[in-house]
Amino acid sequence: MIKLIFIFSILTFLGFSQNFIHSGYVYNANEVGVSGIPIKVYKRVTPNLQGFTQQTNYNGHSYYRSIVTDYWLNAKTACENMNGHLVTISNAAENNFVYSTWPSGWIGYYQDYSGAFYSEPNGGWRWTEKYVTTGQQVVYNTNSYTAGATFTDTKNSLNMTLYNSPVLTTGGGRYLTFNGTQYGITSDLSTIHSGTSPNKSTITSLSIWFFPTNNGVILTELGTTSTTSPWFESVMEITGGNTLRCGFWNGSSISQISSPIVLNQWHMVTMTYDGTSLKGYLNGNLFGTTSFVRQAPYNNGYNAQTYALGYGTMTNMGSGLNGSFRLGSFEIFNTALTSDEVNRNYMSTAWRFGVYPFSNWNGGEPNNAGTEDYIQFVGGGLWNDLPNAVSLNYVLEFDYIVTTTPWTLETVLTTNSLGQYSINLPTNPSIEWYIEVGGLIIPNPSVSDAQSIISTVFSNSINSKKYYLYDVNNDGKFTISDVYYTRGMISGRFTNWLNPTPNYRLFLQNDWNVIKNSNSNLKLSYPGTQTVTINNPVNGGSTNFYLLRTGFSN
Repeated sequence: MIKLIFIFSILTFLGFSQNFIHSGYVYNANEVGVSGIPIKVYKRVTPNLQGFTQQTNYNGHSYYRSIVTDYWLNAKTACENMNGHLVTISNAAENNFVYSTWPSGWIGYYQDYSGAFYSEPNGGWRWTEKYVTTGQQVVYNTNSYTAGATFTDTKNSLNMTLYNSPVLTTGGGRYLTFNGTQYGITSDLSTIHSGTSPNKSTITSLSIWFFPTNNGVILTELGTTSTTSPWFESVMEITGGNTLRCGFWNGSSISQISSPIVLNQWHMVTMTYDGTSLKGYLNGNLFGTTSFVRQAPYNNGYNAQTYALGYGTMTNMGSGLNGSFRLGSFEIFNTALTSDEVNRNYMSTAWRFGVYPFSNWNGGEPNNAGTEDYIQFVGGGLWNDLPNAVSLNYVLEFDYIVTTTPWTLETVLTTNSLGQYSINLPTNPSIEWYIEVGGLIIPNPSVSDAQSIISTVFSNSINSKKYYLYDVNNDGKFTISDVYYTRGMISGRFTNWLNPTPNYRLFLQNDWNVIKNSNSNLKLSYPGTQTVTINNPVNGGSTNFYLLRTGFSN
């Protein structure tokens, strides 16, 4: 196998929502397209983004400020097209960092007219933060529930059965009410954990949006899909004194952590267990951690792993009563979410329940003067609402530190019957491209190719191309020896050309124009190459290649 490689390196900025577009042809000696040439397209991400300021990092995130200005909606789309987002701010420290670095421009806060709590000028504000779905296995969201005893899992159809008819309320964030008699039990969820019983991983994250109205058990762990399960223990509950408690069974008791919680308010609680430590988060903030070895039903001889919402248990952390609360959503992950991921999920969903995690309004703002639904920095890091149709700089945020990634294979194309290749892939200023044409197998010439060499030996019809095609022994002449070696390659007597002569040569347009218009032996001046590199090709441009195969008539 002989590989023909040509590489394009590109970092172009033609605006956002652009594609990397490049096309052309691979031609033979007769300027007829060669089909089936494999074209590999590689890409990588770099930290130096054309069109942006130098990268600045804070708390595990990377930030950039645009050099150009744009409307808020365009800025949001541009950031998302780069797999980032318009900057979100979760606390005063981050606000001070962003403002002190770039004291002007759009941030990722806006009013959503579709929200249940939308009102002017103060209601419905939400962040553009991206929700984390890595490891997400089960999603019970009241946005997708309509009626009946089946609460659908929208992720993997591991549905929950509801008992005693929890009441659906469609306003105020859309929720189910569990009033102390209603409860729900999930399907067997042991399949979402890795490994085989009894050694399946206990690593997990449980996340719930709820509005507690009284003490009681919020979440119970069971070893069957029934309340008669011989395995049961409280996982999340509210005990006397309005204390939130979260825990898992350690083999002899519930290892737990706790935090004060305010009743009759919406909260997001997340529990994570990484195989060693349990962590609890209330509204995106860590409130406790403890280390122990968790035991779960499927690791103790039981056939199932289920959870009950709102069902009390004798093995509890201080209450044991059926829970009283409104439920917005309940999700399970087979990974331990990081503190940053928990906070991002809180920031991206709080608006739904009329919760506003952080704000820093200037005096008298927001005032909605002229449909002002989008936020900019003003003096001192304070915020002002503006209409979309104002062109400002903006801050792009990535939820990780951006570094140069390894080159990775994006796709493999082949030239069509006309010899044409066409590349059209999404791109942005953080992406560099190169293209490799590799894996080219040069077959042996045919008998008709050998006959063409014979004709050339006994004729005076000589042009430059024929030196590359028919002078197979590389002696600068056309003789019966060239015919002999070509025949030997056809029959398999020989496996390589002499002196040494490559199986193919590749030329770009300028060299090809010289070769095809000459009758001289130009092999020393224009030797061709096995690898062609084009630096910074024009996005939207075209490049043609000319392939001369030794011993072939074309």
